[in-house]
Amino acid sequence: MTHAMNQTVTNGHTNGVKAPPTTNGATTTATTHASNATTTTLTAKSANTTNGNSTTTLPLATSPSLHLTHPTPSERRLTWLNSSADWGAALPTPTYIERESHLCSASTLAASGGITHWILVDSTLPADARPVLATAESLRKRTLVANPEGVVHEAVSHGIGSVFCYPEYRGKGYASRMMTELGEVLKGWQAEESREKREVVFSKLYSDIGRGFYGRHGWMPFPSGHVEFPAAGGEEGGKGVKKLVTADLKGLCEADEGMLRRMMERPRADGKTRVAIPPDAEHFAWHRAREEFVTQALFGRQPEVRGALVGEVGNRVWAVWTRGFYGKKDEPKKNTLYILRLVVEGEMREEKIDEEVLARQLADVVGVARGEAREWGCGRVEVWNPSATVSGALEKVGGTRVEREKEGIASVMWYGKEGEEVEWLANEKYAWC
Repeated sequence: MTHAMNQTVTNGHTNGVKAPPTTNGATTTATTHASNATTTTLTAKSANTTNGNSTTTLPLATSPSLHLTHPTPSERRLTWLNSSADWGAALPTPTYIERESHLCSASTLAASGGITHWILVDSTLPADARPVLATAESLRKRTLVANPEGVVHEAVSHGIGSVFCYPEYRGKGYASRMMTELGEVLKGWQAEESREKREVVFSKLYSDIGRGFYGRHGWMPFPSGHVEFPAAGGEEGGKGVKKLVTADLKGLCEADEGMLRRMMERPRADGKTRVAIPPDAEHFAWHRAREEFVTQALFGRQPEVRGALVGEVGNRVWAVWTRGFYGKKDEPKKNTLYILRLVVEGEMREEKIDEEVLARQLADVVGVARGEAREWGCGRVEVWNPSATVSGALEKVGGTRVEREKEGIASVMWYGKEGEEVEWLANEKYAWC
């Protein structure tokens, strides 16, 4: 998964925000395209909005008075309240707000400054009395970077998510203005948190509005496909399959990162920079915190099975997963069991794979996942961005290949050299957000 990365950045929206028109409350008089960028000129009067009992005049999205800052606790809570209708379908509104608050500190990935909340506001107005024009979150990620010679170092990247505009502020360009500023701010945000080289190498997001918009605004799309299985109706894996529990994950994560580092340390003649977000225990704990909160709320219990493993050390295949709920527990078509990470040890060592053996191993592992999907009200299982070899084996055992064109499009804004070719290794669901 390789791209030559350009650094031109202008306007953008991210996952959770539909691409709004730019004609409500302002008139678009010209749109110019240059240097892979889009610029919109607004000339109408500022829009008005009702805030409580008074009418507030909103600034244009181009106004110099707008700035990116952090919300107060009450502003953050109000944002969760307003976004619950769009993103909290599985939970009652008070429970959704409780979940969002819980996720700010429930894992080491998010706690201690790992998650940052951002808002776009008018700088001339006081906190808690200013309209919150657009909001987003960023999540700091430990990131591995390898040059073509195989020299690997750690840096920082940021995942962007939860971008939201209140309905009355949509169509005015505020999300675009916020993303323009956020893309720039994140270039240096928390670089000092890196264990080694103090740099931020990229920011990323998962677009739910297709590929083109972000590509024009600095976040270049990467291949975003998956192999999909329906929830199980029968067989759930062979006798040799081990069902993984939380206590199993730390050791597997350490082994996985070790193999990934060794892969990145192999010199390459293609001149590409390789990057990867380590599939560490902290990432799985972050996903698990979300999953446990929702399953407890919906089912009154939490899952025990976190994945499945088959084979002996050196030739193992394993998967770690999470259950994602975008509907209620009796709406399986809206809910998905996501394979967060799928590891084939032989492939990680870049060895020749016996595809028949691999297909049998994957059938066993996926069989357990399909059974868990059925038990927990998920209608399908998704494996994101498997290699061609693994994808072929998954299709042999009943999987369907899907190329996502609209939702969940992994997109990267690169902060390194312009034109640098970048290969993203392990671009799987665990790295989401």
